[in-house]
Amino acid sequence: MQYKVRHQNEFSDPFGADIGIMIGDTLSPEFWILYMADFEIPPTADDIELMGMLISHLEQADDLLLLALSAEGLQRKMDIFYQWCRVNFLIINAIKSGISYHGPAPAIMPVFRFGNSPVALLMEYAYVGMHFHTGNYRVFSSLIKPHFVEKAQKARKTAHAVLHVESMIGTLPVHEGKILYMGCVDPHLIYGCEVTLNTSSQLFDLLFDVQKAFFRRLLGLSKTSIKAAIFSETGIMPLQFRWLILALRSLSYFLKRPADTYVRAALNESISLHTQGKSSWFGDLKINITRVCPTYSLPDADILLSAGPDSDVLGDFTKTITNEALRWVESELERVDKRSYLLQLRQEPHENGSSKYRTMWLRQYLKDIQNAQHRKALTRLLSGDHPLAVVRLTWTDNHRIQVPHDERVCRFCKQAVETPEHALLECTHQPLVDLRSNFLREFYRLQPRPVVLNNNMDKRSYLAYLASSQPSFSVLAKWVYSMIKVYNGTVMYVPEQYRR
Repeated sequence: MQYKVRHQNEFSDPFGADIGIMIGDTLSPEFWILYMADFEIPPTADDIELMGMLISHLEQADDLLLLALSAEGLQRKMDIFYQWCRVNFLIINAIKSGISYHGPAPAIMPVFRFGNSPVALLMEYAYVGMHFHTGNYRVFSSLIKPHFVEKAQKARKTAHAVLHVESMIGTLPVHEGKILYMGCVDPHLIYGCEVTLNTSSQLFDLLFDVQKAFFRRLLGLSKTSIKAAIFSETGIMPLQFRWLILALRSLSYFLKRPADTYVRAALNESISLHTQGKSSWFGDLKINITRVCPTYSLPDADILLSAGPDSDVLGDFTKTITNEALRWVESELERVDKRSYLLQLRQEPHENGSSKYRTMWLRQYLKDIQNAQHRKALTRLLSGDHPLAVVRLTWTDNHRIQVPHDERVCRFCKQAVETPEHALLECTHQPLVDLRSNFLREFYRLQPRPVVLNNNMDKRSYLAYLASSQPSFSVLAKWVYSMIKVYNGTVMYVPEQYRR
């Protein structure tokens, strides 16, 4: 369709819109803003003031928000808007409208109306996709809790929908799964994170749990696997660091806006409130920086308030936060080193034949190994999420109490602790010996300059070397899968004194 815009007696050039102005065309929000450009409410003492700027209403396309500091002031603005709509051929849907308040409720809550139509008081409402509580909440995380609950639910449903594709195509490859996560799940996890800065660990966990659950399922790890493994193996940014980068990007944008814009006025007001010792967005940002990335610090308030459009006072915060994320993953691996030692010893191969330790990376073996069962078996072994006794006897159940580490011996030879390196490289159980011989023969054939296994070698280091050797990833994964199958065929050994 072709359209023209008329202003008094002047007409714009014709332009096309394939969808239609009123039914979702990309130009629709701009046209609504233009249409409502002459809607004005005379300034009153009930307006919100940000650094001397009075704000009585906000528009997002045809979604209008009227703001007032008193019930009387709000009703007066509703009446003005109602009269403006009558003159400009618009009808207000009172049923789809709502009233909310923040702070102490009036002693007697009045009935608000558009004309003769009453407008309901909402205990929870949404505006531009953000969900809020109504009421006297002094902590911002309580006010914004519905938003986090809503986004966690949507992210979880979307994650399930993405992973459900496995019922139609088989196992979802990790590389493609990561792409689908960033395109479908991540938008829900980060929606509004730059403006609703969260300081509640409980609300953060609602969304962080979705991220962890998605990648555990994608990698084939259990719910009890170490969380650092999902980041070390996929290279995905932990959610708390992604939130902080986005928040600082927003701050950088706010600082570049002219002083007469609402967003810059809101930022300056927030900084001013913080310097007065009051709660504010800026104060919550500093709390998050201290918690997530203590190696980064914001400039002084005076520098931020005077920053102009061309200033770059924040520095390279993305690099600083990314490095902090790497340190966090590394510290998480060290915290559970009894299970993660192979991840810490293993190196990532490069195309030129060299290898280098990388804390977080989308691992090459995840791309090279085509058999999903073999790939998941290798991931579980490297991540300490395998069924061998060294891990399984850490926990108690109805049949046993916790077994000390040195007594979690191999169910076959009972000569050493049942660890991955023992099972693969040391155990004398004949089926395991045969699997070992077949693997090493194939490994030596595939590797241009293989390191030959001998009895004097540190078996942990040699296993990490095998996991770093790209040409034989598929052969290694098949060997690990076969070894686990042998162990699963025999009941785990539990010393008598630890049985219930």
